[in-house]
Amino acid sequence: HRISIIQDWISDSEFMKSTDTVVFISESKSLVNSRVVRLPQVVDVEIPSPEVEARRHFISWFNRTQKPANKELNLWGSQSQLAVLTAGLSIQALRQLLVSACYSGEKLRPETVIEKVSEFIQAQLGEDVVEFKKPAHTLTDIVGNQKLVAFLKDQIIPRITSTGKDSISGLSVCGPIGSGKTFIFEGLAGELDIPVLVLKNIRSMWFGQTDVIFERLRRLLMALVNVLIFVDEADTQFGQVGRDAHATERRLTGKIQAMMSDPQLRGNITWLLMTARIYNLSPDLRREGRVGDIVIPVLDPIGEDRETFLRWTLNNVHKGEIPQETFDHMLVLTEGYSAASFASLRADLEAAKAREGTLSVDEIVDVISDRILPNIGPIRRYQMLQAFLNCTRKSLLPMEYSPEIRESWLQQIAQLEALGVRG
Repeated sequence: HRISIIQDWISDSEFMKSTDTVVFISESKSLVNSRVVRLPQVVDVEIPSPEVEARRHFISWFNRTQKPANKELNLWGSQSQLAVLTAGLSIQALRQLLVSACYSGEKLRPETVIEKVSEFIQAQLGEDVVEFKKPAHTLTDIVGNQKLVAFLKDQIIPRITSTGKDSISGLSVCGPIGSGKTFIFEGLAGELDIPVLVLKNIRSMWFGQTDVIFERLRRLLMALVNVLIFVDEADTQFGQVGRDAHATERRLTGKIQAMMSDPQLRGNITWLLMTARIYNLSPDLRREGRVGDIVIPVLDPIGEDRETFLRWTLNNVHKGEIPQETFDHMLVLTEGYSAASFASLRADLEAAKAREGTLSVDEIVDVISDRILPNIGPIRRYQMLQAFLNCTRKSLLPMEYSPEIRESWLQQIAQLEALGVRG
């Protein structure tokens, strides 16, 4: 009833000719009834999060006129550096940080600022929506994958950290389950000296809340400078946009896609999407200009990489030399092993060592020989073929690329699908 009254009131011709204005204040446009929002005389005015210049001005103004009596604002560096690090804070939150720093009397350090920004953003969006992350490992901790690690160091890191024309809006990572995608790219995140924002879940079970969460996220991202958004299992986060998808799902995915290609965010935001099922991401999401510029396959180790994985698997349980003939036999026994398989074998050998005290070479061979890989080979093969098919760099493929070999991948995928294998 009240909605009808409001609608009739602001649609009345006498009211529209008057000089009166009605202001509706809400955190999100979606929280205002759609019957009101859709009226042609209703104009949207969005108040963005304060940009770096606004934060710098506020810090300077606070330091000159708003400090508590007999208190000093003690910074580790300049006010401009503080303004950059406080990206994502509201003016009220920034004021609270400055007041707290004045009363504590201690020097305000970068790690303290980053912690406060993380707390504020998580409080605004919810801990189940985002998480600020600093992985404990880096690319130096990655086993094998020599070609991929070199590619990340030489070509990807400079483009993620760049704010110029060579920056990228996003990249995709694909490959079969158990290939080590998450560990490798957490290592990449640990290598970067920029904030890493892990996107967990922006859907809500409550009506209208998904749009509210997205608008909060968008306001935050518009304020941040040079941040990596890390999305694991991206095929479950971002659905399809076809007619069979739910309206909220279509709207959410469409908004995310638009944000990925927003020129205002290029150089400030880099999206990193990881999935074993890249074929479940919408083509709109995978196009160039979003996360289709660079699609990186993470594959099972072969050649020298597989030997490196096997040595890594053995190094905690056997310190002596292993005869080459025996090592070659172990390579045969571990044919088809993924990174996860080698990690599982390493754990089995550690458990055997804990039971026996020490392990001989023959006992190690017995442990390896006793193992049977899970019955997921066809699914992993399907996912690997899809990774080959979607890869955008010939240099990252384990074989010479040609139109003929691409056609063979398509044929193998069709054969697996005919058997009911779809990953």
